[in-house]
Amino acid sequence: MDAIGWESLLRTDAPPECTLLRALFTTYDRADERLLVEHALPLFLKLGHEPGGEGAERHYFLIELDCRLRQMHDRIVVISSNTRDEPADEEVVDSAYQWIWRSIRHLTVGSRGRAVQHAKLWLLHWRSPTGTEYLEIVVSSANLTLAALRGQLQAAWRTLIELRAQSSGARRAGWGILTDFVVELASSAGDPHSLDHFVELLGRSDCPEGVSFVASVPGSHSRADLRHTPWGAAGLAKITPAGNGPTSVSIMAPYVGSWNSDALDQWCSSFGGMPKKLRLVCIGKDHPWQRHWLLPAASLSALLKSGASLIRLRRDPAAQHRSDAFHERHRKEDDRWSHAKLYHFRRGNSRRLLVTSANFSMAAWGKSDHGALTIENFELGVCIEQAEWPFEHLERFGDANDIATVANLATRSTPTITWAQAAWDGRQIKVECRCRAPSELSGELCTGTETTRFAGWARLDTTNDLYRANIPYAAEWLSPFVIGLACNDERLRIPIFDERQLAEREITLLPEVDEALMQSLRDQLLFEEYGGGIAPDDQDLDPLGGDIVDQLPIDEDDIEATGAGPSDSYAVPAFVIARRHLAVVDSWSGAVRELSKRQEEDFRRVHLRRDGELLVNALLRQAERDGTSGKTCALGAGLAAEEMQIRLQHFPEE
Repeated sequence: MDAIGWESLLRTDAPPECTLLRALFTTYDRADERLLVEHALPLFLKLGHEPGGEGAERHYFLIELDCRLRQMHDRIVVISSNTRDEPADEEVVDSAYQWIWRSIRHLTVGSRGRAVQHAKLWLLHWRSPTGTEYLEIVVSSANLTLAALRGQLQAAWRTLIELRAQSSGARRAGWGILTDFVVELASSAGDPHSLDHFVELLGRSDCPEGVSFVASVPGSHSRADLRHTPWGAAGLAKITPAGNGPTSVSIMAPYVGSWNSDALDQWCSSFGGMPKKLRLVCIGKDHPWQRHWLLPAASLSALLKSGASLIRLRRDPAAQHRSDAFHERHRKEDDRWSHAKLYHFRRGNSRRLLVTSANFSMAAWGKSDHGALTIENFELGVCIEQAEWPFEHLERFGDANDIATVANLATRSTPTITWAQAAWDGRQIKVECRCRAPSELSGELCTGTETTRFAGWARLDTTNDLYRANIPYAAEWLSPFVIGLACNDERLRIPIFDERQLAEREITLLPEVDEALMQSLRDQLLFEEYGGGIAPDDQDLDPLGGDIVDQLPIDEDDIEATGAGPSDSYAVPAFVIARRHLAVVDSWSGAVRELSKRQEEDFRRVHLRRDGELLVNALLRQAERDGTSGKTCALGAGLAAEEMQIRLQHFPEE
């Protein structure tokens, strides 16, 4: 294994020329739209404009993002939880970016029963221009929130694997319990087939040598079930080193659940260990992380009674060698707190490091009952063979009274509304939810500045308390476009996924962008995608008119090629403009030729065809704009539109 690194989690190992085809992100806290829009999506979608820009650059960014999301419609999936027991990373407020959920599929777990989605898994499907495909996998402790990436230290493992042409059962089985985990996650999210593509990708890739997975799935699992799919603590026996003698375990987790001596014995016995061989990293009462790291006093008492060792993570910036440093590059001024969850198993000279989302709790690992396990959380971890424990230098607490504890953990609430989703097909909005008190359930549709209450819930399932309401709605999409649900004192806001056809979704307006500018800016971005230029920010241009010569400046090479100098005549500029418009058509045609060679997925074919149709209309509109500088200037865009129409007639449909 490579040495432990110290780097940003928000990056990719895919070659720079690759394009994202699909993505799955799982998170505990609701995904932060600001994180996605201003950081994650520009990175993974490789946008050409900056979210922090002003004026035209800001508009170009928003329109480019919207365009890419429409191309990726229903190909990015985010799965989170509605039920929680840990303190929130930060209060999530409504943002101006809620419109992204009309293209990104936002799911929550709990459609089949109570469930907590606590795993942190990223699956990214990439393709290079040569046709080579990759699967990038990230398993971490990080939620999709700004607080998680700015204010916390995380543990993460990532790999990039070149995909085979065909899927096979043997390769899928090589990933162990990971494939079963993805299947169960989709089922709990209410759409059993929503993650089929990612299961297929695992079947096209080889699991790295020396790597295995441990996962938890909510529910009651019998001993027979656990022999087939060893969820939770049952899976630890599969990853711990073989050999004689008990297995020792070192644990670092910011959240420790409620443990008693019997439960500790049962958890340790699942992997051939014992509590007296357990070492738990803790913090002192004077540590600045105290409000984030939770250890119940009763659990501490059980650990001490069972003979476990409590290891001190110090915080002494004045010390020459700080014993809380995670890496040699961990600066003294770095005030982020550790959200990492690490488990290290050792037997003799054999070692296993588990990087996981699972805190040290029975909710994550399961409560044992005569060999059966009752698990509350979705959790996922990756185990790396022969990896070192990075905190060997830490010492035991001299006095257990110095350990930071809390009197009691907050009782995990059982929400009345445990799952919900909403989708719009252009005619009606279908809302589904799981609610234990339907007589108290109310809903409202929020669109723009209007709020409309609705009722008429129909029961779908007599055992799981599933209900559906169909709301007729054929007006335009206006942000925010969400469903608000209320039951007793609970409030839940659900984004509405846009299931309309592509042509209908294209005309949807964007917040922040003036309607009068929208079409012109979209045209310019479309030209840019196929090699055209966008006017510099410092030019005071009217996007609906103005001199196209200013928008497409003539460089020295253009003048030298034509042999012309400055003149009041528009003949040379018109020639240059025509060349550039026709170059856009040629660039689009080149993409079509590459598509035919590699037989890319249907979505790329559909969007290339649609881009061709949009280019025809954009070029005709550009001809009108160019015509304000003279009829000659309009010829180039008009000729390019005619050429595009001809090439569309020969577009390879299959």
